[in-house]
Amino acid sequence: MEITQRQDEATPGANAPSRFARWARATTLAERAAFTLKASTTQPDASAAARKRLDAWRQQEPFGQADWWQRRLQSSGLTETELLMLLEVPAEAPWTTPAEVPGWVQVLERAYAEPSHAPVIWPERTEGPDRSAFLPLVEPLVSRAVTQLTAALKPLKHAAPGLDLEPSVVVSTMLGHLPQVLAPALGRAMVVELHAAQLEGLLAGDTPEARFQDFTKRLRQPRFALDILERYPVLARCIVLRIAEWESNCLGLMKRLTRDAPLLWQRFNAGQSPGALVEARGGFSDPHRGGQGVFILRFESGLRIVYKPRSLGAEAGLQQLLTWLNARGATPVMKGAEALDRGEYGWMEYVAPAPCASTEEVRRFYERQGAYVALMHALDGTDLHFENLIAAGEHPVLVDVETLFHPLSGTRTLRDSEHAVEAPPVSVLRSGLLPQQFWGTRKKAGVDLSGLGARAGQLTPQAYLMTAERGTDRMRFERRPVELPGSNNLPRLEGETAPVLAYRDALADGFTRMYSLLLEHREALLAEDGPLAAFAHMPMRILFRNTAVYGALLFESYHPHTLTDGLERQRFFDHLWRAVVPVPDFAALVPLETEQLERGDLPYFTARADSKDLEAGSGQHLPDFFQETGMARVRRRLKGLSPEDQTRQRWVLERSLDVLLLSSQTVARPTYPFREHTQPGLRDALLAEARRAGERLLPLAFERRDEAHWLGLDAGDGGWRLGSPGPDVFQGRAGIALALGYLGDVTQDARFTRLARATLRTQARLLAEEPAGVVGLGILNGWGGILYALTHLGVLWKDDALLDEAAGYVRRLRPLVEKDTVLDVGAGAAGCLLALLVLGEHRPSDTLWATVDACGQRLLETSTPQARGAAWICEAAGNRYLAGMAHGAAGISLALLRLFARTGDTRLRDAAVAGMEFERGLYTPEERNWPDLRVGAKELAAAEGAEHFLWAWCTGAPGIGLARLSGLPFVDDAAVREEIAIALDSTLARGFGRNHGLCHGDLGNADFLLEAAATLGDSKLQERTNAVAGGILRGISEHGYLFGLQGSTETPGMMVGLAGIAYGLARLAMPERLPSLLTVAPPRIVRGEGLGTPDGRPSSRDQEQS
Repeated sequence: MEITQRQDEATPGANAPSRFARWARATTLAERAAFTLKASTTQPDASAAARKRLDAWRQQEPFGQADWWQRRLQSSGLTETELLMLLEVPAEAPWTTPAEVPGWVQVLERAYAEPSHAPVIWPERTEGPDRSAFLPLVEPLVSRAVTQLTAALKPLKHAAPGLDLEPSVVVSTMLGHLPQVLAPALGRAMVVELHAAQLEGLLAGDTPEARFQDFTKRLRQPRFALDILERYPVLARCIVLRIAEWESNCLGLMKRLTRDAPLLWQRFNAGQSPGALVEARGGFSDPHRGGQGVFILRFESGLRIVYKPRSLGAEAGLQQLLTWLNARGATPVMKGAEALDRGEYGWMEYVAPAPCASTEEVRRFYERQGAYVALMHALDGTDLHFENLIAAGEHPVLVDVETLFHPLSGTRTLRDSEHAVEAPPVSVLRSGLLPQQFWGTRKKAGVDLSGLGARAGQLTPQAYLMTAERGTDRMRFERRPVELPGSNNLPRLEGETAPVLAYRDALADGFTRMYSLLLEHREALLAEDGPLAAFAHMPMRILFRNTAVYGALLFESYHPHTLTDGLERQRFFDHLWRAVVPVPDFAALVPLETEQLERGDLPYFTARADSKDLEAGSGQHLPDFFQETGMARVRRRLKGLSPEDQTRQRWVLERSLDVLLLSSQTVARPTYPFREHTQPGLRDALLAEARRAGERLLPLAFERRDEAHWLGLDAGDGGWRLGSPGPDVFQGRAGIALALGYLGDVTQDARFTRLARATLRTQARLLAEEPAGVVGLGILNGWGGILYALTHLGVLWKDDALLDEAAGYVRRLRPLVEKDTVLDVGAGAAGCLLALLVLGEHRPSDTLWATVDACGQRLLETSTPQARGAAWICEAAGNRYLAGMAHGAAGISLALLRLFARTGDTRLRDAAVAGMEFERGLYTPEERNWPDLRVGAKELAAAEGAEHFLWAWCTGAPGIGLARLSGLPFVDDAAVREEIAIALDSTLARGFGRNHGLCHGDLGNADFLLEAAATLGDSKLQERTNAVAGGILRGISEHGYLFGLQGSTETPGMMVGLAGIAYGLARLAMPERLPSLLTVAPPRIVRGEGLGTPDGRPSSRDQEQS
């Protein structure tokens, strides 16, 4: 149904202005500007309502920042005064002649003016209150389109050899997906109208169901229906356009089918006619470029062919590349989907899901999937989620590869919410094939949509509008999470899904073989006549935002309020501007996105693989939009393949599987049989092992220009994820840089120092871009750890810039301290206090000392009297009063004592002593330990087969003993000395044999022994400490590194990962050089005594002295 100007339809007249004025409210900002500003010769006084609308628009984020409001106005070619004029509600129709009346208005008026229309027979699969209940409202429009489409198809019935196309059958099946196009737009407005009719007593019936049926019957009355549409003119326009596009797209598809039939029979059916077309089903993709989408055609013979309204050059090129790789030894042989590219559209083989017949077939499936991970990494593929993968027996088949040769790095995409988690730009995670969490946060679990990890039954972290009490006059919309359905992305064996975790070695082996094959044939791949050349001129889809963001925005734009006025809907779409603030050169995209969304399309962008130009789905062309072409990026990626990168990428693959494992079941933390051991040449052996741990860390860095990025595992309330670590010490960049910096110092290996420096550059840039991204104040999680690492490395490297950087951050802290509810050393004010005291020795300032005092005051005012002593509630641990160093009273008491040493304020000492007294009330003599009282600790320990008493720095005897030991200069009495002795005995008896981490592992507990031997001057304890260190080395030799995460999953971070193992070993070897991180100790090196400059070379001062 073409929407054109028809002079005989819907002409404005004397009685029309009020109704036509309502339709005029559906116009867009650009349309309203065209007729309002053109017609206006004077500027009328603005109404209060218009000014209120302008103020609301101007206050919307990000228009209150910098010059973003002016940029927004400029994008529409308007001044603020002109926009104010446009915000006046049109009082009369702007169309004064029939030729000016928009086609959609003409179609709408004519359809509802007809006395009757042919009934619409909806396919059975559209029945149900969600999709079909409100369709009677638009049946005049649908009926008109069906009649016109049926007539237009009649000449095509026998237009192609071997094809029988019955118009009524084709139209009936094509009609099946129209409700899913219309229902989202109709739903909420119709529920509002349903409730209004019920309140006004218009509905007949004795039951809610009967009254609902009466409402749907009324929707068939043209005047009733038209009255509703007049109240929602934007809805009326959307519906007319969507139905018109459906008609046009269906006709276009059938014309293409008749034109290409001989080619299709040859390519997909061995040259034979498949018989009559019996079904043409749509709705298998999002709407793009005028409502176009994927259709599956089924013929009388059973043949199915997939139609896609876009170029299939990428699919055809991939098939050629797979053939090329097979000829060069790809094992097992790879198979793609057959594709026929026709330029603006194409046809694909229908890939039917099928089970595997044996475990050998399942293994080969995952070997091939591993090969795809390597291949998609090389081709810079993205968005290969579960819906784009079909498990066809032992063959994983990618059925949608339009996002290869992506010209954007992962850091230059638009992130619209806190759910976004960015991986380093050169990680194999980027393709979307490997298990990973999408839309999750530390507080809320995400969902796995990956090709290998997606599974049925997951709940979305976002709440979506869903209907409740459907089919009654109480029908309403409620927000709730949605359970994701299953798909056909995973292989099946004997009726059950064969999960990847049972075949993880096959996946890794397949990845390694394909990566090696690509490396071996790299020069041939890059040759001018190589297989990559087939992709050069092919358009590739560019994803600037997650498609789900567009989908959610479009759905929410159908709110009844935004359906009353096109400018309100435009203002709603202006939420798109928020995400371009960090990447302002992307601001040119927003008008193009908005134009497509206004039509009901999800925004679509493409670029040829060999071009820097961008093409929008709405037809606009942006020359030289990209800094480099997708082809250039892929060629650079292939040139960068190396054994080192292969190791790094395989590590990422294996860690993604660990995330899947940890997310799906409870996995015990590691243990091993620990025995003390006398190690000859202990110091050298410890340093050598520290170096080995550091060398294991080196290839895990993603280096880009002069920065270093990392991937690591993290667990919050939202579950496990693999992604870029934060800025913190616990698992993040600050801790990794700190460990590498000291390792470079004690080994005199410039590689460690250089990488530490590169990590700090990344840290500084990201903190400048997103300072609000720092969560917490403590030494492990938050600003305290950031300051602590910068202070230490600034002193170690004699780098004033790092100390200045740390001092600059202090200005941000006081407001956070005054509102802190975490309080502890790990993530709260106590940890911040300890770090500030260290920084204050090197960059004192009034601001710093005021913030120090604020930390002390916050801890004093939150100290809560208990039955014995006083304690601090830990919000992050379930609002419990805890014992312990990281999260409890021991650590907070230590922070107060150190501040007491500076100020002499006895309130601080008294509060610290009260905290120690509280912990004495929790001491359990039978265990010679203090219990872990965090919410869930006892249950988690039981699930892992462990006890809820921990012997760890974070919680339990070692940490409490270390806190008491560090506080001896300020509180030294018999009770404290006894507690230290108990903690030492208990740690020696039960504190080893778990893992090698610092937080709750052997190296953290060894640090307590090391500090105690030195502080107490106990030579026998030093001998035991040496024997423990030897036992740790023996354990590493026999069992490898055991990490502090469940399942001993390897991660690079400080407290439970490789960085901490390297640091802990080096500290045992050279405690005079490396301070105790676990006591938040100051630098051991006096400024001027470092071993060199930040790049590892001797400093100029050192050279002069030599």
